[in-house]
Amino acid sequence: MCNLLQLWLLKCLILEEVNMKIGLTCFMHESNNFIKKTTPLDNFKDPSFGDFLYGDYLIDYFRGGNHELSGSIDEIERQGNTIIPKFCGIATPSGTVEKSAFDYIVNRIVDEINDDEMDGLIINLHGATVSEEYLDVDGEVLLRLRNKMGPEFPIICTLDKHANISSKMFDNADILVVFRTCPHLDTYDRGVEAAKLMDQILKKELIPAGTFIAPPMMINMTKQNTFEEPVSKIIEDMDYLSNDTSVVTASFALGFPFADVPELGASFLVYTNNNLELSREKCEWVSTRAWENRKEYNLDAYEVEEAVKIANESEAFPVILNDVGDNTGGGSSADSTFLLHEIVKQNVENYCTVFFDPESASKCIDSGIGSTLTLNIGGKVDDQHGSPVKLEGKVINITDGKWEDTEIRHGGYTKYNQGNTVLFETKDRGSIILTTLRQPPQSIGQITHIGIDPSKKKLITTRGVILPRPAYDPFAAKTMLVNTKGTTTADLKNLTFNNIKRDLYPLQNPIFKPGFNEV
Repeated sequence: MCNLLQLWLLKCLILEEVNMKIGLTCFMHESNNFIKKTTPLDNFKDPSFGDFLYGDYLIDYFRGGNHELSGSIDEIERQGNTIIPKFCGIATPSGTVEKSAFDYIVNRIVDEINDDEMDGLIINLHGATVSEEYLDVDGEVLLRLRNKMGPEFPIICTLDKHANISSKMFDNADILVVFRTCPHLDTYDRGVEAAKLMDQILKKELIPAGTFIAPPMMINMTKQNTFEEPVSKIIEDMDYLSNDTSVVTASFALGFPFADVPELGASFLVYTNNNLELSREKCEWVSTRAWENRKEYNLDAYEVEEAVKIANESEAFPVILNDVGDNTGGGSSADSTFLLHEIVKQNVENYCTVFFDPESASKCIDSGIGSTLTLNIGGKVDDQHGSPVKLEGKVINITDGKWEDTEIRHGGYTKYNQGNTVLFETKDRGSIILTTLRQPPQSIGQITHIGIDPSKKKLITTRGVILPRPAYDPFAAKTMLVNTKGTTTADLKNLTFNNIKRDLYPLQNPIFKPGFNEV
């Protein structure tokens, strides 16, 4: 009897030891501080829920999805560990985060994390968040968490592929895990990876030893597709490292050129199990190889007139024109008119385009389906994306702008909401979709949910660079990147950088000598 009792107690102790409590929290925003309009707190609330994601609702919202939180949730449950879900704030990319929004979100995150409630924390940050007070928001969040929790508390942070990684981020997280692909199709896997690494740390199987190197270079947005050269060659090197059993995890961040910050640029991370010298050697190798090919990472896009002409003359359709200067996923306005002006000028028929234009959408909704009216479309958010286009047309359909897409899309999201949405058709069979919320075009549902068959359109414009491709490429006869003006212009020499503290290729011609924490 005594032996049975002892065995039972031992089993309980083992189960108690194995069952770890892992916190999940999230603060994600890609901040374009070339945009004049700031980002308020309300933008971080889920538009469908009407509030911040939090607690069990966070788990219910992301369970079964493709987001990094979805991956972490599934993996932690597979491990038999316990999820401690906390605050989650995610906003569509836009301008600088307002101080009041930063204060509320960061104070809430830090206040809610306690070591008496959890054994470790996985935090999802973007890596290119800028506030009115802090150029390195992500580093500041990690610093505050580290100061509160102490050096022994495990913190693993997932980052977007476009992170501008800083020494502050690197120094205050046990491990930084960056998305591997652009478009971001591996978000679920990175969430799983973060949870696996956390489990190993908590079981004392892993002592992370990492090296961070940031060569002085930017990779143009038009060259950031990780499935195409030249960046695919870097990914091959990263895969080589990841397949090395001595490497625990290795990451490569593209950087986000529309955040004017000291840390701007590409960067590399290599972690081993308690072998700093080896991580340094591997990180120097991969960063040097990438640097040697830096001249391949420059601008490559069509000019507006040429792109529309090629699309209009193409016998195969649809031709997809990606509006680089109005990249909604990079924070831009979603109402640029440079392409639409040219489409009208060249008398293109049977096209489709999407505009964030609450004013025009409201007029159509008030008039009702079947009504005919003249609208001044687009060019309203700011003075950087062209003038409105005056067009007459008919209201064909009105929806609530909500849909789900279970296919793996950029960013791993499955639920979409672009607000009340109108399909407005012009006499030249131009299908203009008017939305009341800004929505990046990572899902083809943006146009199909309201009745558009993309295979029947001659020309389709999207407001993105790499982001739309998983959704739109299956329908495309040809996809073209268009060098439009705007707050996400591909021509970086049109931007005025004030906060970069080092020479940076291609703006200058710096010398790179491999070292650590180059920023």
